Amino acid sequence: MVKSTALTRLDRQIALVLAAVVVGLLLRDTPLDLLPGDAGEFQFAAWNFGLAHATGYPLYLLVGGGWQHLWAWAGLSPAASLNLLSVLFAAMAAAGFYLLLVRWLPGEVVVRRLAALLATAFLIANPTMRSQALQAEVYTLHALLLIVILWAAQNVAAPDAAPDAFNRRFAALAFCFSLGLTHHATTLLLAPALLAYLFVWRRSWWRSGRAWLWALLAALPPLLLYLYIPLRSGPDASPWYHQRLGDGVLTLFDNSLPALFNFITGRSISVGFHDLGTALTGAPTAFVLWLRHFEWTGLLLMVVGVYVLIRLRAWPLLALTGVWFGAQQLFNLFYAIGDIFVYYIPLYLIACLWIGFAGAGIGAGFRFDADAPLDPVRDAAQPTPLAPRPLPRWGVLLLALILILPVQLWVAYTPLFTQIKLESVAVRQQWEAILAAAPPADAILVSNDRNEITPLFYLQTVEGRGAGMTGLFPLIAPDARFTDIGATLQTALDAGGAQPVFLIKPMPGLETRFALVERTPPLVEVIGAAAASPAVKIDAPYGPLTLRGYAWTPTAEGIEVTLTWEVNAPLRADYTTTVQLFDAAGAKVGQDDRAPGGVYYPTSRWKVGETLIDRHTMTLPPGAAPVRMLVGMYTGTEAKLLAPPLEVTITP
Repeated sequence: MVKSTALTRLDRQIALVLAAVVVGLLLRDTPLDLLPGDAGEFQFAAWNFGLAHATGYPLYLLVGGGWQHLWAWAGLSPAASLNLLSVLFAAMAAAGFYLLLVRWLPGEVVVRRLAALLATAFLIANPTMRSQALQAEVYTLHALLLIVILWAAQNVAAPDAAPDAFNRRFAALAFCFSLGLTHHATTLLLAPALLAYLFVWRRSWWRSGRAWLWALLAALPPLLLYLYIPLRSGPDASPWYHQRLGDGVLTLFDNSLPALFNFITGRSISVGFHDLGTALTGAPTAFVLWLRHFEWTGLLLMVVGVYVLIRLRAWPLLALTGVWFGAQQLFNLFYAIGDIFVYYIPLYLIACLWIGFAGAGIGAGFRFDADAPLDPVRDAAQPTPLAPRPLPRWGVLLLALILILPVQLWVAYTPLFTQIKLESVAVRQQWEAILAAAPPADAILVSNDRNEITPLFYLQTVEGRGAGMTGLFPLIAPDARFTDIGATLQTALDAGGAQPVFLIKPMPGLETRFALVERTPPLVEVIGAAAASPAVKIDAPYGPLTLRGYAWTPTAEGIEVTLTWEVNAPLRADYTTTVQLFDAAGAKVGQDDRAPGGVYYPTSRWKVGETLIDRHTMTLPPGAAPVRMLVGMYTGTEAKLLAPPLEVTITP
């Protein structure tokens, strides 16, 4: 990389203090109980040394499980200790990043330290990095491993890289890279950047067969960690991957070689990639992410940092960071996944590195020695040194003042992160209420949200509660049975046998498809399909639907009209039904417009062959006697009709 400077005892002491400060800042917002979603999944999977979602994260589960059991002896819950492990990884990443930059940055020691602190402060104040440091997640360890890889890369390109020394350092780089790849598959995007870095450093580096042999041998042991997946994927280790479903078992991982390959590569959960047009339309959103994480001042510092690297002629480092930045950003634009924001952490790491060089340039007053060109053979990795002139006071002062920017960023986002503790409290309260409602011991509990179900598996695996219950949610398995909440409930009813099916919360609109009975709150029992035989049969075609009939039920306030629809072809949008009542003189006496299915089962989720119930309640004027009904569906602000309205003669 660039010419490195030996670390002093004071540098290490500053790094330790910095790590302690990071721990102190993060602890106040770290929840000490179970969490929803991926964090909740890791909390129980690590404790049992079981299996999490693809790509498996064996290193994290092994380290996390050992950490949880260690702190359990001290009385700390597994949920709390795994959340705190992310804090520790964040602190280690901060200390390692600071020390790395102190070595890499040019200039006098006071400038290097201030610039390294600036870059590290931006990294820790980064909202995404900060959010991942407060919960049981893999991304602070991912950041730490990326920093370790950068350390190893810098050692490979050291000026004294004699053949034997180079072989050892190249093997160490291969080991670190493989370890990072074992943890998170996107580490692969760093590979072309490392190759570009080494080629710019020394074009002949790759000709050593012995170096490649040692690198291969060093890279293999970390990859063997993936054997953890087949070894720990059984029902005892990963019970949520083998849940009871009626007389059978819902197996999410069958331990075959194809399943193992798809799991490790992420294909079992991959949502694919966007086409070019969709990726380009996501570019403005990506820019908004950058702006929110660094603001205009941070983005300007990134540009200044690249300028400083060019002025220093640090081409290997420019090749490394530039190629890595381009590969990661392109991947993020094209990869079609909901939580793409966490995939920006490697990009933010590069940005903070550039900010560090911007700080070094500002602190030195941009005084570079133009008469000290690089020796392309002996030391192509070294930048042009800063001129040995007295440091400009304005540069050091400005650098010190710029340190306020990451502090402001931290303060600005603090109210957002105080909510994570509240979220943890809400998760505990929700599940205590569910268990207090006493669902049957063999109940199938269903939610439309995976995040709400994962705490059940923690309660089962760690606390031994609700052990006989099955937890289902849409997309729990990548097949048609679980495409959405409707398909998931139907699968539970069809395959669950004698197991009763319950929603863990009210979901207004599902009564369109299912017969629901409210039990002890918050539970709602699903007892089957909604009634399919209308009181008055019509069988009138309406676009892709058939209005099979309706029921006419007088109420104290007016009338309830229940329409029965049959789906003949998919609906491509969410429609609103309008029901209008007219008397014998043609005057409108009632109207109700309602989106059938609400937000949980709108018309866009209706499936061919389904029969659905669409209820409308209207208040009628005194003495009104409707004789005719107009029924139709429309969508959008312009009320675009699905088909011409149906005119129905009312038969009470």
